[in-house]
Formats: sequence, C-alpha cells, structure tokens
Amino acid sequence: MKHTFTIALLLTISSIGAFAQKPDSSKPPTPKDVPSAVKLPTAKEVLEKYVKALGGRDALQKHKSRYQTGTLEFSPMGLKGTVEVYSRSDDKTLTKITLAGVGDVLAGYDGKTAWTVNPVQGSRIIEGRELLQTKRSAIFNRDANIDKIYTSLAVRGIEKVGERETYVVVASSDNLPDDILYFDKETGLMLRSDTISITPEGEQAIKSFYDDYRDVDGIKVPFKTRAVTPAFELNSVVTEVKFGIPIEDSKFSQPKQ
Repeated sequence: MKHTFTIALLLTISSIGAFAQKPDSSKPPTPKDVPSAVKLPTAKEVLEKYVKALGGRDALQKHKSRYQTGTLEFSPMGLKGTVEVYSRSDDKTLTKITLAGVGDVLAGYDGKTAWTVNPVQGSRIIEGRELLQTKRSAIFNRDANIDKIYTSLAVRGIEKVGERETYVVVASSDNLPDDILYFDKETGLMLRSDTISITPEGEQAIKSFYDDYRDVDGIKVPFKTRAVTPAFELNSVVTEVKFGIPIEDSKFSQPKQ
C-alpha cells in the first residue's frame, strides 16, 4: 500500500505536464551489470523481504479502503497545492489535486472506466495502453502482489540510491513499458522506482524517490516522495492516512459536465 499515494499522483502527472513541457520518450536507465562473482537474490526473495518490511502480508491485506491526503509542490513552476487519494479493495480509486490559482485536477477509475478532468485539458476518457497502465496502478494491494501484477521480474544488479545500496528489479508487463524498482539491501524497503507514464502527448520518464517511512496501523508508509521528470519535479508530503473508512461508489464516477 505504500506507493498508492505516489502512483495516484503519477496518474495525474500528464495533466500537470500541460503547465510545463511536452513529455519525452526517454527510457528508464538500464541497470548496471554486476560482476558474475556477486550472488544476487531472486526477485521472490527481494519481494518477500519488502512485504515483511512494510508490515507483513496480513497487515497489507487487512483493510478494504484507504484515504490519504497531503501537500505538494511543482518546481520550477512554483505550483503548490493539496492532494487527496481515495482507494478501495475493489481497485477503484480517485485522486483530487487542488492547485492554487489553477483549480482542481481529478483522475478516477470506477472499475471499468478511467477518466480525468482538469482546467487545462477539460474532461476525457482514458483508453488504450494508458488505460492498461491505469488499471495496473489502481490495484489496491499491489505491494503484497507485485509478483502477480507483472508478467516477469528479475534482479538485474546492485546500485546506490543516495548512500544506500539497493537491489534493482526490472518488472515487465505485456504491452507496457518496464518499471525498475530499487529495494534497500538492508531494510528491504523500496527507495526508488523508474516509470514510463503513458499520456496522450507521448511517454514521460519519471523517477520517484521514497523517504520518511512511518508506521500507520502496522503498515510502513513513505511520507515523503520526490518525482523527477525532464520537465519538472514534484515533491509531496503525506499529512494523513486513514484505513477502513467508508467510501461511496459515487466518489469514483466521472463528474457530469
């Protein structure tokens, strides 16, 4: 559950990109090769340690809903605002970003239809490969089921994220770009992910860095995230996390125009 907040932000990042520059088609960096003498763990071992570090599978799968809120800032544009994310275990989700001087940016998935509404591009339905990526991102218990979300996972090397050594896992899916995930060798926590966000304007490379993990109801949650694109940088801080709250179906429906 730890990255749902960040994933929801990435679902709206193409809308924010309209305030900056057009997306680019760059790919995530290729993990560096390691000497053959270095023994790497299997992807299964890395993921099991990750699940345990977050609080364990039972804790991750216990809840049926989640609400998160926080603050965010886009640079160099100087845009600041707040974000709310509503999620349910039936993989329905809504993200609402409110930017000062701009208005509300909404992105939702009701289990069938994915949609966005924003002051720049208006309202649209998400389709094609962008919809596939949205569906994958909306999976509620994704951290406990990474091995089921992707068609293949492979540990490809050891790299540093800041001063921490991490195992680099390449996660592949049919018809979608690879995700590259970086897990702390010592703690097991994810410190970084490299993603290609699919947008109507093109593909956007995004590097996300996770920090300030805190325990919330037995689950480790990163309270600080820094997402870096070629056009801008997004810094977000979680201010509240609630599990098990009632969320009505209408919350995930596209607003009527």
